[in-house]
Amino acid sequence: MNRTITMNLNGIIFHIEEDAYDKLNKYLSTIKGYFKDSEGRDEIMSDIEARIAEMLSEKVSSTKQAVLLTDVESVIGIMGKPEDFADDSERKGSSEKSESSSEKNRASYPNSKRRRVFRDTDDKILGGVCAGVANYFDFDPLWLRAAFAISFFVFGSGFLLYIILWIIIPSAKTTAEKLEMRGEKVDVNNIGKAVNEEFEDFKKKMKDFGHEVNSKENKEKLKTSAQKATEFIGDVFHNMIHVFGKIVAFFLLFIGIVLMIALLATIFGSGTISVFNTSTSTIHYSLYEFCSTVLPGSLPIILVVIALVLFIGIPLSAMIYFGIRHLFGIKQKNKIVKYFFNSLWLIGLCMMIYIGIKIGNDFSEEATVREKIEITQPSTNLLSLDLKALPDDDIDATYYHHRKHKIDLGDWAVILKDENSFRLGYPSMSIQPSETDSFQLIAVKNSNGRNKKEATSYANNIDYTITQKDSVITFNNYFDIKSNDKLRAQDLKLILRVPVGKTIFLSKRMEKIIYNIENVSNTLDGDMVNRRWKMTKQGLECVDCDGLEIKHKHKTGAY
Repeated sequence: MNRTITMNLNGIIFHIEEDAYDKLNKYLSTIKGYFKDSEGRDEIMSDIEARIAEMLSEKVSSTKQAVLLTDVESVIGIMGKPEDFADDSERKGSSEKSESSSEKNRASYPNSKRRRVFRDTDDKILGGVCAGVANYFDFDPLWLRAAFAISFFVFGSGFLLYIILWIIIPSAKTTAEKLEMRGEKVDVNNIGKAVNEEFEDFKKKMKDFGHEVNSKENKEKLKTSAQKATEFIGDVFHNMIHVFGKIVAFFLLFIGIVLMIALLATIFGSGTISVFNTSTSTIHYSLYEFCSTVLPGSLPIILVVIALVLFIGIPLSAMIYFGIRHLFGIKQKNKIVKYFFNSLWLIGLCMMIYIGIKIGNDFSEEATVREKIEITQPSTNLLSLDLKALPDDDIDATYYHHRKHKIDLGDWAVILKDENSFRLGYPSMSIQPSETDSFQLIAVKNSNGRNKKEATSYANNIDYTITQKDSVITFNNYFDIKSNDKLRAQDLKLILRVPVGKTIFLSKRMEKIIYNIENVSNTLDGDMVNRRWKMTKQGLECVDCDGLEIKHKHKTGAY
């Protein structure tokens, strides 16, 4: 039994007998010696090893896993022995001997000359399909290319067929594959010759290219071509910037006109601000009416109108002017107009600053007034709390419907009630333990003003009422102020004090006004409604909250 060796040839692992390995190794070393002075020796050896590895792969199978000496001899016979591709002087001196020896050796092994279909990427127009097929059938690829070109116009069938052939036919990458594509014998001599020819052809092309580049005429052509390429690229970028500028100018013109129309409609029109009243109808509220409730009495509304026109209208006019000038290519500039509009805008800016200072002075002081709202003590230990239903109120759905008609400023809303008063919102409620054995309701009214006296007056004018029937207290959604009072951030907070040992019930509607209610289970406000809560020394404790703790922990991620 012969000892086997594991060998890696061209990335393929072979199990080969020791004597076969020695013969193959000696053979490759000899070939390498013959091509040591060749410029393409590395590529030649790589192609030769690839071809040998391909033939050896055909020699092994699942029943015969090792390469034998006879297999190596068969491959050497096909590839050619070293003496068959010696240098020209040696072959001339012993031509007859080499010829007889070569014929004798090749007679002992099968002929390796075969033709395979590959895509010829060295002679390609697209993918080299036509050149590869023409090489296989040995005819001029021009005729096949013409046939495909004609078939492209027959419902695109030629194009589809070409793509399919492009996909399924491999390209000839190695020298051995290129030889097989042309039907030439794949042996050491032809591989070496083909690689050397490629190198010589490449050197010739580079030499010719160098002569062409260095010639005076071609230098001028290259210089001219470079200038034209630079000019072309510059023109492309110039046109792109020009088109982009036109697009930007159009959008500026469009946006400027839309915003200018909106500004003029707000200033000079009516019905620009919609508010909601108790009859569910929408009341249109003009800018003048709104400003009369906000601006200090000493500040004329016409001043605000002029300031808005200058501060906002001038930039919008500049947008429109810029858009028209660039969209229609008007290059003429008028510096007088530019300075005139800049001056008007600065005037508008100064006016807006003055108006802001005047309004800010009216918010400089804050006052708080506490007022006790009388309630009747319930006959039982349970007090139910509910919120007045709005028109068409179904608790949740119409809360959003109602909100969309308000002017919202954070948690503050302005809603017109009637000609004599404004309705504002929202009140907020907190619940605290009572120091007595009675329920108590405290209204904490807050407002700003120009001074303490004015702020206190505005706070006292906040009007809020509740209704009570037996043990049920119904709260209003909003509080009112007099129509001739200025809007000075009026606010209302309700404090319900609950005696220890007594219970309250929060209806679903109460979710709108309760805020950060402290309780022993740290239950969220939204989970406190529709439940009874008993006041203990530690705080509110839920009476009918089975499963609430699990629900609350799930929401807050405690688990």
